[in-house]
Amino acid sequence: MFHINSLVPELWCSDFYKSLSFYTDIVGFSVAQRRENEKHAYLSFQGSQIMIASWEPDGTWEPASLKIPLGRGINFQILVNNVREIYEAVVSADLKPFVDIYTKSYWRTDQMDERTEFAILDPDGYLLRFSQVESHKPIE
Repeated sequence: MFHINSLVPELWCSDFYKSLSFYTDIVGFSVAQRRENEKHAYLSFQGSQIMIASWEPDGTWEPASLKIPLGRGINFQILVNNVREIYEAVVSADLKPFVDIYTKSYWRTDQMDERTEFAILDPDGYLLRFSQVESHKPIE
């Protein structure tokens, strides 16, 4: 049975089908839930979950007027098992990463993580940062 995470961002899309193709065909998300004729999908990828929906403003959920790029002011870090595989899929689709692949150490409360990551903008400008933990080191 599919388990819904307690925090699931819902991203509005200017072109639902273009976004659905980006997330499923290029990046590798799978559709966990979708009603046939609705422009809304619940997507999952290695434990991460997002929803995408057609942007049809009606004043209900918009705290201010929206304009493209919609994703300003946020980046989604997605921990993955094989960041290089996703990077190659993005580059093979003739998409240019927003931040090219690199490796960096990150401090956590209990250890240092060596992570390889890159970032790509989705079709509406949401910044997706795919990150793979390569190793852990104790904090000295």
